[in-house]
This record gives sequence, C-alpha cells and structure tokens, in this order.
Amino acid sequence: MSFCKKIMPVFAMTVLFSSTAAANNIFPHGCEVTGYGFNDNYLIINETGGQTFYLIQNRGNIPIEMQRFETHEVFMSPPLTTKIDPTNWSAFASDVEHLHFQCFVKENDSNVKVNCQDVLEVCQYPRVKFALSNMGNYWVSTNKAQSEVINEAAAKGIFLHW
Repeated sequence: MSFCKKIMPVFAMTVLFSSTAAANNIFPHGCEVTGYGFNDNYLIINETGGQTFYLIQNRGNIPIEMQRFETHEVFMSPPLTTKIDPTNWSAFASDVEHLHFQCFVKENDSNVKVNCQDVLEVCQYPRVKFALSNMGNYWVSTNKAQSEVINEAAAKGIFLHW
C-alpha cells in the first residue's frame, strides 16, 4: 500500500506534464524543428540542398506575405511568393540549399518587412519521400488549415514519413 501511495503522485505528475507538452506541440507527428534557421529577419530553409518539405504557420494576428530573396546573382528566378492568414499553414518543397525568404505585412498599400522569426512557426519532415514528378522548389499548398495542407501534400504524392 505504501508503494502505491508513493508511486501515484509520480504517475500523476508524469501524465500532467506529458499532456501539457503535447498540448503545446503545434506540429503534426513526424514534423521536426530542424533543417532551417532565422538570420537578419530572413527564414532560411534547406541546410543540405536535398529535397525537403516544410510546414510553415503564421502565428501572428495579421496576414503575412513571404517572398524568396536571392542571395546571389541569378539570371532568372521565380519569386515564390505566398500569403498566409493568421493561424493558417503553408507547405513548401525545396531542393535549393540555403533558400532565403523575406516576410512582409501590408500597411497602407505597401509592403513592410518584418522579422520572419517573430511571425512564423516552422517544422520539417526530415524523412519525406517525393515522387520524381513532384520534386523541386515550390509551394505545395498555401494558406489553409494544417490538416488541409497535409492532405493536399499527400494527394500530390508526397509521403510524409515519420
């Protein structure tokens, strides 16, 4: 009986802390806080240049616009822009090493730069599998609920393996 009295509080605390940690984790199973960073207000993804997959959430309270920022001279490069409403998600596939994104908010018909680290949550599926037909550098799904973004990625043949 004494053993049960000693173990029950430990068990209760473990359950409490586990449920609190799970409630604070906004990322889906298998999506890890890895493979990206923030520097000088930019979001920088894809440390290795391999084919990668990221989920990005606007955790701010106003819409955020994101646009690729070229760090070196390129003849032609698509801007890779998107808009993400508050609490919505987007998914991005990348095969370009150290891809930089700028973040903006609209103020009086003009774009004002903001620090991406202040407004975004990001995670990567490090064990993702792509079909050859959908590899590359593009927005897979934009400005939707997390479940819709994941379902759209799966429908495009992207296997979010964990």
